[in-house]
Amino acid sequence: MRLFKKAGQRSRPRSLQKAGAKVAEHRLDNGMRVLIAERHSDPVVAVLLFYGVGARNESEREAGVSHFLEHMMFKGTPAIGKGEVDRITTELGGQNNAFTGYDHTAYWFEFASDRWETALDIEVDRMKNLALDPAEFASERAVVLEELAGGEDDPWRVLARHVEDKLFPRHPYARPIIGFPDTLHAMTPESMRDYYERFYHPGNATLVLCGDVKPKAALEAVRARFGSLPAGKPFAEADCPRPPLEEPPGEVRLETRWDDASRRLVMAWRTERVGSEADYALDLALGTLTGGRMGRLQRRLVLDGSFATSVSISNDTRVDSGAFWLFAECAQGVDPAVLEQEIDDELRKLATTKLDAREMKRVRSFLRSSEAYDGETVSDLAEELGEYAVDYDWREAFDGGARHDQITPTMLRDTVARLLVPSRRVVGWCLPLAEEEAVAPPKKAKRRKKVRRS
Repeated sequence: MRLFKKAGQRSRPRSLQKAGAKVAEHRLDNGMRVLIAERHSDPVVAVLLFYGVGARNESEREAGVSHFLEHMMFKGTPAIGKGEVDRITTELGGQNNAFTGYDHTAYWFEFASDRWETALDIEVDRMKNLALDPAEFASERAVVLEELAGGEDDPWRVLARHVEDKLFPRHPYARPIIGFPDTLHAMTPESMRDYYERFYHPGNATLVLCGDVKPKAALEAVRARFGSLPAGKPFAEADCPRPPLEEPPGEVRLETRWDDASRRLVMAWRTERVGSEADYALDLALGTLTGGRMGRLQRRLVLDGSFATSVSISNDTRVDSGAFWLFAECAQGVDPAVLEQEIDDELRKLATTKLDAREMKRVRSFLRSSEAYDGETVSDLAEELGEYAVDYDWREAFDGGARHDQITPTMLRDTVARLLVPSRRVVGWCLPLAEEEAVAPPKKAKRRKKVRRS
């Protein structure tokens, strides 16, 4: 659910508070959303401009264009030449960067509070005047291709990419955000400009100002620069068609090989959209399984059991769907099948037995502390607000754990039983090229520890 107003409508500001910041939303007449988070604890302002476009919005032939365009946004306009964005930022003592996701792309600056409006001058210029010089385009394509090739040197990334391909068949979520060599080679400045004009305009933009600002003056500064720009093509007309995501037909297993001795495991389940009840329930599942040293899998596999050298989980919910990821590296001398059995046993317990009050309290405290940490800096807070705003609803970032508190032990158990089952998952193993090591089962002492903990 996205709570967007149509272009031409101006909403009354609604303010909420988070991490010491008072936040209000405004709309320009051209549809541009502006979130102003006032926090005067430090003389710093973060300026983040989000566009509601990412890899999800690319057609198959455009795969990788969102990320490539992110690079080109730093390559100049007629007014601000190549390298000038970084030079200006450095001279003013600030920082800048950008990132591309499946559902949004964002550009951020952090400046002292007496010079942050420079970020607005840069952003409005490249929103309407991006050069896309052919020579710079060719040069930067080589950089992106090198980045893509570098990813092929990471066994975890390669394995996860193969798993994701099976998890979201035919959907853009199955493709790597960076794209493919053939789609990158086929891109032209003209095809990128078409994409830029479809999505990079005020009607598809959310600007977040966070930190030591005066809200009224800040809004006027934004309106003076962006208010006269046209809204742009409606999102429904600019977006590409996507196939519906259907229920998985059964467990899918795959295997890759790598020239080292490690045995890497990636399990993934397709889940539900960001902001759904299942999204919050799976946050609690994550906390239960790998939330700190008391996480069930952390204790069972790593701290006590010696089945794995590491284990981690990510609840990766997105606009169209989500993925629940589990990553583990098998300990040397342990049969990979045994590691899987240990994980399956713990998931089975979570799907059949309700957490007691003490463990629910621990998990909720873990999630609250993680959320508090995410709001420590103005840039972190601005990023969280912008991502919530574009992907779901920014007000959800302010619930103070209320949605998590609404998830009962029964709801958590039932969500795991419905979604995190073998018949719905993709299991990927990265195994050594040469299987020379004799694989032995875990020692009996370790097995007794496991039984005692249960």
